[in-house]
Amino acid sequence: MSDIMPGWLNSLSRDGCFIVVGRAGIDLYPTPAGTQISSANTFSSDVGGSAGNIAVALARSGQNVELLSSLSTDAIGDFVANNLRNYGVGLTYVGRTTGRQRTSLAIAEVNAEKPEVVIYRNNASDLTLNETHLEKLPFATAKAIIITGTALSSEQANQQLRRVAQNANDSGCPVVFDIDYREMAWRSPNHAKNVISDFCPYVDLLVGNDEEFAMLSGGSLSEGKSYAKKFATDIKVTLYKVGSSGCEIFWNHLGKHVSIYQVTAIKPFGAGDAFLGNLLSHLVHEQNWLEAIRTGAAAAAMVVSRQGCASAMPDIESLRKFQSETKFGL
Repeated sequence: MSDIMPGWLNSLSRDGCFIVVGRAGIDLYPTPAGTQISSANTFSSDVGGSAGNIAVALARSGQNVELLSSLSTDAIGDFVANNLRNYGVGLTYVGRTTGRQRTSLAIAEVNAEKPEVVIYRNNASDLTLNETHLEKLPFATAKAIIITGTALSSEQANQQLRRVAQNANDSGCPVVFDIDYREMAWRSPNHAKNVISDFCPYVDLLVGNDEEFAMLSGGSLSEGKSYAKKFATDIKVTLYKVGSSGCEIFWNHLGKHVSIYQVTAIKPFGAGDAFLGNLLSHLVHEQNWLEAIRTGAAAAAMVVSRQGCASAMPDIESLRKFQSETKFGL
């Protein structure tokens, strides 16, 4: 399985940047940890949103990364932009909206067992993509474009990103797609299934958890796994995440399970973003999928054992230290 070498993998060694597409917003966490939202008196803040988190994970792991999104022209948009910039994320392709569109807000309890998460995405600014930015994306030199599923949830953004993905395909730029299913962002699960399924032909690396693949298959968890396996061919790869049980990789009728690092989790969210960002960063330097998945698993373990999302993403030194000191495997 370490010999998986679809041709597009070589593009990760190009000199350009990663481009991450989707939502970046502000997260609020009731403090102290364990406090319920409904009874909280104080909150701590951080950057969040799947695309923002993946971009930060890549930047913290030493990669050149640009975010493709939009933020509202207000203090919240400024907060997110300033923090992303401080983490090393490029904002060349980030627009600023001036209408009723607003930057996303998520309020999440720091609780390992079924935390309450409330997300406000009324007129979400990140679904308003700047056409000028789309025309200037450097597909010929980019390492990969990473698209998060929620970015497809509006018809306008969906059509724009289809053109983006087609241009990426034509330029030999890998398309990585994180299903990132958030039910409240879609008209219905069936709507999400149809839109994402129609987008999958553009995708080189498809990433999701067991519940997301079940949604995509329109059936049970077993049907979701069958969908994940069927997607994987000699040129396409699937990463099938199964939470505390680890991750399975599928390619060309082959499959392999990779375990996790053992930590005490204080929350479940942010792990998938850390996993994907660090996995891709590892593949830039060493094209070994199993080691890349282990690197992503280490980053995910670190994030679930820390408060915050973007601020919890590890740098290279802390990640290596964690891997050397923490037990791997169940």
